Amino acid sequence: MNSLRQASMRKVTVWISRLAGTSGSISVAGLRRTTWFAIALILTLFLAGGSAPTSLQARSRAIKTAASLPDFNFAAWEIRALGQMFRAGGGSGLDQLTANEQVEVVRSYLQRRQQIEELEEELSQLVAQTPQSGTAAQSEPRRELAMLHRKQEAERPLVETILEHQVRAELVEAGLDLRGIVWPPVSFTFIEPPLKLTVSPRERIATIHSRVLQTEFDPVTLAERERAIGESTNLSVHISRIGGMAVFPAIVVEQSSLAWALSTIAHEWSHHYLFLFPLGLRYATNDELTTINETVSDIIGDEIGERLARRYYPEVLPQPAAARGSDTEEDCACNTQELWAKELEAEQERWERPGRPSRFDFRREMRETRLRVDALLEAGFVETAEVYMEARRRYFVAQGYPLRVLNQAYFAFNGNYATGAASSSPIGPQLLRLREESDDLAHFLATVRWFTSAADLEVALTPRKK
Repeated sequence: MNSLRQASMRKVTVWISRLAGTSGSISVAGLRRTTWFAIALILTLFLAGGSAPTSLQARSRAIKTAASLPDFNFAAWEIRALGQMFRAGGGSGLDQLTANEQVEVVRSYLQRRQQIEELEEELSQLVAQTPQSGTAAQSEPRRELAMLHRKQEAERPLVETILEHQVRAELVEAGLDLRGIVWPPVSFTFIEPPLKLTVSPRERIATIHSRVLQTEFDPVTLAERERAIGESTNLSVHISRIGGMAVFPAIVVEQSSLAWALSTIAHEWSHHYLFLFPLGLRYATNDELTTINETVSDIIGDEIGERLARRYYPEVLPQPAAARGSDTEEDCACNTQELWAKELEAEQERWERPGRPSRFDFRREMRETRLRVDALLEAGFVETAEVYMEARRRYFVAQGYPLRVLNQAYFAFNGNYATGAASSSPIGPQLLRLREESDDLAHFLATVRWFTSAADLEVALTPRKK
């Protein structure tokens, strides 16, 4: 608050106190006028103080202008989603289906989603090959695609209810309930999620600006907007689709991977839960707390998702190494401490065995990329780091990972997930270690929910004297 505003506020306070002390009582009308005048004056002072342009406000306006993409309207989406949820009421039909029938409904729904994805790919190829004369060839898949979309829309509320029920039951089984009640309730909806715009400085990896955008934009448009923002601000920019958002109901992208859907629903519920405690309330306070929140939700989401798969959908679980036919010389991380060490060790071993080809490991390669970028930026070699990232991006594309962007902002966004390959944070291994040392998932969550800084995590890992 600047000195002018402070002086004005003091005058208002003195003025009101003098009015209150002029006599034993003040007329109701006089008090009302005094109150409204004071409120109006205070609001005017605050608005006037906020109207002075600052570097942060100027940067935000420049980014928004260059992006020229509409923000996601959370208020409108919440009203629409809650309205649909209340209209559905208790008429989901869940009680008319056995547990096995519910599982088959979900399987059928996800199989249909797979058909939709295959048809969309087929249609895209037809349009690319015969943009003018391919109408007849396109008509049949278009009709089939429309029919499948109608079926999905009709069954979506039932499938969402089944998955919510299954996740809720697994949370109770894991002890993440209060006398049989899971709170907040598990609630999500399948939709195409919004886009996340992340802006980072070029000389370091950090989120200095972010906003949520509408969804209906193709990759070409997004690349153009990223370049426009970067050219106008000299910052690193990344626009990415996100797998879900912890609004209520949670937004979860609809795709054919059931294993992904199960873990994501539990992940978003974890955010809802943490918002009731200090850790969640401090989500965006700094990058470390954002990373802790996301990583805790990842750990809970993955564990609950795996439990759900074992209970209801064992076919989506990874096959054992022997069944995959993997060679016996491939390294295996048997616990989380080994996992993080072997990601870097495996790269060295690959070079020590020049005559033996190794299967491409995205996590290992991205982890190496992040560590080298950190080292280059710390040494002040910004342009070298950017040339290196572009070369690595092309390498990933050649290996079948079509990364549109690989830059500081990409790492700023993906680095929040400390168990992911794009993170160089020690928070991931530390939280995984804390989970291993906890009695169970409920004990782990009861510990981390009170964290207010990364220092709390270190304290939780400090051996206690008996």
